[in-house]
Amino acid sequence: MIPIAPAPIACTLSAASFKERTQWLRELTARALLSHRIEGQRLHLSYRPDARADVEKMVQQEQQCCGFLKYELQSGTESVEVVVTAPARANADSQTLFTHLIPPSTAEVVT
Repeated sequence: MIPIAPAPIACTLSAASFKERTQWLRELTARALLSHRIEGQRLHLSYRPDARADVEKMVQQEQQCCGFLKYELQSGTESVEVVVTAPARANADSQTLFTHLIPPSTAEVVT
């Protein structure tokens, strides 16, 4: 059996597409993000329930361009929860990988 190499830790978007996506994510964050926290290799995001369609769109788009990250989505009546997990090989760089998904300079890191 031939081992499958892990997906490279790199976004597949062009610079222009990344800029456009980041702008859309910042708008979603400003409009609907309730809370976030980073715990090691995981980013926990909580959005308003009325933003469910946009959050689902975000997860789908991010899975396509950042296949090295794992996304888990759970919808409830009070929030839409997303957990983003960076691969272990990302080490301390995992927090950098999350910066486009959270408000600038507000990352709460739990070690």
